[in-house]
This record gives sequence, C-alpha cells and structure tokens, in this order.
Amino acid sequence: MSVKPDFATMTALELRAYVLAHRDDAAALQAYLDKLHTENPNSRVYKPDDDVAEAIAE
Repeated sequence: MSVKPDFATMTALELRAYVLAHRDDAAALQAYLDKLHTENPNSRVYKPDDDVAEAIAE
C-alpha cells in the first residue's frame, strides 16, 4: 500500500510530473488544476465545444 504525497505542498511542476506518472489519479489531477488556477486566476477556461483555434495560434 503506497501513501499519496501531500499535493498541497508540491509545486505545480512536481504535481504535473506526478499526474503524468499517475494518470488514473483523479485527486492528483484536481489538485494540479486547482494549483494552476490559484497561480493564474485570470487564465481562460475553455468548454469542450469552444473554438480554441485562435488561442492556440497565440
């Protein structure tokens, strides 16, 4: 049985690496997304049906 790391103390880069290594860990993904939003509160959130071509071109 492995113990999950404390996501609250991890940096965004550490969380990203953890999420990539543990793709089935929904709690880790949510912690990563929450941290990204906290660090960049004005970032745009796209819905699945949004046209993101312009944002990608930027």
